[in-house]
Amino acid sequence: MSTKSDHFQAIIFDLDGTLLNTLADIAESVNRTLAEYDFPEHPVDAYKFFIGNGWKMLVTRALPEARRSEQLIAECVTKSRKIYQDNWSRQTRLYEGIPDLLDKLSERRFPLAVLSNKPHDFMLKCVDWYLNKWEFKALMGQSDKFPLKPDPTCALHVAGQIGLPPSAILFIGDSAVDIQTAEAAGMHPAGVTWGFRGPKELEEAGCRVLVDHPQDILSLL
Repeated sequence: MSTKSDHFQAIIFDLDGTLLNTLADIAESVNRTLAEYDFPEHPVDAYKFFIGNGWKMLVTRALPEARRSEQLIAECVTKSRKIYQDNWSRQTRLYEGIPDLLDKLSERRFPLAVLSNKPHDFMLKCVDWYLNKWEFKALMGQSDKFPLKPDPTCALHVAGQIGLPPSAILFIGDSAVDIQTAEAAGMHPAGVTWGFRGPKELEEAGCRVLVDHPQDILSLL
């Protein structure tokens, strides 16, 4: 991937594992749901591999494999969403260095957007609470209107909202899903190593640019 500054005119960020460490609050919400059914709970770190493909898949992965009926999954999605609705901000935090990065990008008037597989209502709550200091040209979470990442439709829609061709956009995320989305949409992927999945998954997904600290993103611009 070229890192010439004239190639990148905007950035799309993933949310969970990229801008925000939401892991503990999500894990608690699903574990409390599992406990209601006397199912085994999971260590918080296990949720790093459950998150990334939408809330339904998160719940499906957390449930015991032998008990994964559509009815039970639907019940647990509803219950865990209700718990998360009341607990989404207890332990969630911005990753170290993200505020300074966003400050510097805003000073440059760099167009920013967020594209997440997190349910849209929860995504908006997180952005409104933790990221309200900065302007985002587009905000998109999981909804019935578009397929989830890595389908490129949602990324292309965000590019249209920003008003730039996909080739002008740097897509930053922490998982293979994000790298696949960027590639499918004709955008330039960069993977963050501080997130939920780590460099091995990113490299296996074909990511050629890894960043170890938010400030490293500035060097790509």
